[in-house]
Amino acid sequence: MNNLPTMEPAGPVGTIHVSNLLTYLALLAGCAAASFSMTAHRAAAGAFIAVAVIADTFDGLFARLFDRTGFQAAFGVQLDSLTDAVTCGFVPVIVLASNNTPATWGAALVWWSCAFLYVLAVITRLGYYNLTHGNGPWFIGLPAPFCALVVSTSLLWSPHALAAALVLVCCAVAMVAPIRLPRPRAVGLAVFAGWALVLVVLHGRAS
Repeated sequence: MNNLPTMEPAGPVGTIHVSNLLTYLALLAGCAAASFSMTAHRAAAGAFIAVAVIADTFDGLFARLFDRTGFQAAFGVQLDSLTDAVTCGFVPVIVLASNNTPATWGAALVWWSCAFLYVLAVITRLGYYNLTHGNGPWFIGLPAPFCALVVSTSLLWSPHALAAALVLVCCAVAMVAPIRLPRPRAVGLAVFAGWALVLVVLHGRAS
């Protein structure tokens, strides 16, 4: 539906809108993943990361089903990126850290440096996307939700700390690399969502 004229709400509470329901669901799933990882339920954490990605994949399509003011539409874009920073940035690091981190001080420093690079790449990628998402049918750099699914997939094999650090660094480089990737449409979007759904099932069976 077409956006209504821009109407700025009186305060933050005025930005809460049903069109953002899937974004809020993604945030809830991310929080659940972090919570389960802290109680050693690795499979459940991996499943909820995938659930968060599924909700994020379709939140834009869902939001456009509603009449929104220009401000509400612009706020939805910002809310989506802020949520991705949590669910695709911090949560995967928390889950991997809860699963297996080095015992020695030096190795732990290296591991957390790799984790920091990953989170830095996520917020850099999302900030860039916010300013350029309307520039064409391309993504520049690997999207953060894709990297979150890579982490969720790695959890199927309970990666060693070194392997987990390598996954984080490779994802970080791919997110900020100046490479063009076509935006997924129809079949591509279905394949991506299918990957996430398979992860939910596999992790669910393991939990």
